[in-house]
Amino acid sequence: MNICKLYDEFYLEKSDERKAAFDQKLISTKFKIKGVKTSDIEIFVKFLFKEKVDLNLLPMTCYEDVLIKGFLIAKQKDSQLKKKELEKLLPFIDNWGSCDMICSRLKKMDGEEKFFQELLYSSNPFYKRFGIVWLKNFVLKNDVQKALTKILKISDENYYVKMAQAWAVADGFVFDFEKTFDILKTCKDDFVVRKSISKANDSFRITKANKNILKYYLKVWKEKKC
Repeated sequence: MNICKLYDEFYLEKSDERKAAFDQKLISTKFKIKGVKTSDIEIFVKFLFKEKVDLNLLPMTCYEDVLIKGFLIAKQKDSQLKKKELEKLLPFIDNWGSCDMICSRLKKMDGEEKFFQELLYSSNPFYKRFGIVWLKNFVLKNDVQKALTKILKISDENYYVKMAQAWAVADGFVFDFEKTFDILKTCKDDFVVRKSISKANDSFRITKANKNILKYYLKVWKEKKC
């Protein structure tokens, strides 16, 4: 199988200049964006997986290449192999899009939780975000205390790290409002507190009564800051 030819044919058929221009406004990356729909990428990945392509032979020259390899890694059965391949892939993840879409597919990796926790202490903001998003997706629901304590322990001024923290807290309110609220009260980061509550107030999964509690807390928080 000629992998390069296969990719060229795929992009020739599925690339969309309008989508690429739109995506470039949302995603800041050093890689060129070809504007391929996620659904088309998933179909292509299924084919590659069925053909048992060698992960080491896959090109890594554009944004979609990173997604394809990430999605294909997620399909592997062996969690240790996934971890090994993710370590190679992480340097290519330089934006929230590839980070979040790949991370959301990394199921059945509970045995590699330490790997994701260690990413939280990286100097690379997107390694940190990767660890946060994985914990949010696969640990938070079953153990709010564990996930949020680790996530909010991070101190980083990067916007994408802070937004991931706020996103995790907002989801925490859905799974265990009281425990998440107690944890949020220990957070000293003004941006994370405000964004967490803002995201929670936008959620349809949080009751009006709980939203009112958060609004009052935010009011008190703002008065303390003045």
